[in-house]
Amino acid sequence: MNYFILAIFCIFLTSSLYAQTKVYQCKENGAVVFQSKPCKGTGKTVADKLKEEKEAKEQKLAEIQAKEKRLQDRLKQQDKKELGFKAFLINFKNKIVSYWHALKKKFAIDS
Repeated sequence: MNYFILAIFCIFLTSSLYAQTKVYQCKENGAVVFQSKPCKGTGKTVADKLKEEKEAKEQKLAEIQAKEKRLQDRLKQQDKKELGFKAFLINFKNKIVSYWHALKKKFAIDS
């Protein structure tokens, strides 16, 4: 009995998969029509079109990831620029000011 149910389930599954691969999406007079016959122009099924779109998206994603990796590698290879004299003075002044505020806060007398 279990084998009979399994056989019916397998037949149903394979027939539904076959039916899904043989549906064509065509445009006729500006309207989208789904039919079992190939279209006049392309003759591609809906499953084929979806597969092509998925492959195109995966390829674009791979290109973007490769570009990101190249940019990251280039960023790692760049030499760190030394600070100019003006930038050094500004950085030094900011450090002294922050140390001064920390020292004032440490020895402040609460009133």
